[in-house]
Amino acid sequence: MNLRRPRLLIPAILTTAALVLTGCGSDDDASSGPPAAGEKQTVRFTVFPGAMASMGVYIADALGFFDKQGITLEYVNVATGSSALQVLASGQTDFAISDVTGTATARAAGSDIVFASGQFTRFAGELACRTDLQVDGDAYPDTMKSLAGKKIGITAPGSSTDTYLRYSMIEAGVDPAQAQIIPIGGIPQLVAAMQSGNVDCVTAYQPMHQQLGDVQVLVNWQAGEGPDTFSDYSYNGIATSGRFAGANPDAVRKVAAAMKDAAAFGNEAGNAAEIAEKTVTFFQGFDEQVLQEVTAELAGTFGADITEQQLENAATVFKAVTGKDIDVSYEQLVAEPVRQ
Repeated sequence: MNLRRPRLLIPAILTTAALVLTGCGSDDDASSGPPAAGEKQTVRFTVFPGAMASMGVYIADALGFFDKQGITLEYVNVATGSSALQVLASGQTDFAISDVTGTATARAAGSDIVFASGQFTRFAGELACRTDLQVDGDAYPDTMKSLAGKKIGITAPGSSTDTYLRYSMIEAGVDPAQAQIIPIGGIPQLVAAMQSGNVDCVTAYQPMHQQLGDVQVLVNWQAGEGPDTFSDYSYNGIATSGRFAGANPDAVRKVAAAMKDAAAFGNEAGNAAEIAEKTVTFFQGFDEQVLQEVTAELAGTFGADITEQQLENAATVFKAVTGKDIDVSYEQLVAEPVRQ
């Protein structure tokens, strides 16, 4: 457990915006196939606007990795992971950011969704608590014992902020039912709830780390703390539809190649200044210097691969948190052109 003080407070970015769709239409409007030789292919790409969960895509776009592959993006912005999968399943986009458990659950329910690439291997988050909270122990897992009877803010049930918290408690031997886990919303709502004292802790994700003020960090998942299961995990990746992958295998390979280049570039902390300079336009109200600091902290969290072990670990976490199985094979979940 450690005390953290902010380097600089910045405006909350928009992560809970209303659903905004661009270039939407029926399934018949989806990309019809690969471009002619020498032509670039435009693909519709669903992201969470101004959120760090989209940073791998922004790097691939702003640093020219998509362009190198002959891919041009048309953004389709949504506010939540469930919205992203709905837009993808309906044929209104070609690629979308999603986590493994969400995509596997959608697949098990009958949606034709597969992974084209990974994006992040680690959640850029931490469990941040008030400085006056009495904390047991100095590090995870002992610090989780302090959560019994406490109010903890998350974004929404079933979200990564919920899953990481619950599984970390379970692995530490603490029943999540002993705490009050409260769905509050996105960054502005979580920061306000914490600063007003309405909650004792929040599952904070970048860039909240710079906005919360003085806090105690009980577990820092971004730094690799927490359950061992999260050490080989895919926090989120790039999903597509099986229909699109079947009709456009080259586009899937090219998107995967661009994301691999972006992951390698993002994992080098020395590239943070260039990344911040070229991606700051995606983050309205964000100070470029702070974005550089946040980006440097993300180094080591990117990863473009989706492996069988990551799927197995996701199933382990999902089972522990929900009591349900993920009954989807690796071959069903990952598009054939990019399987390991």
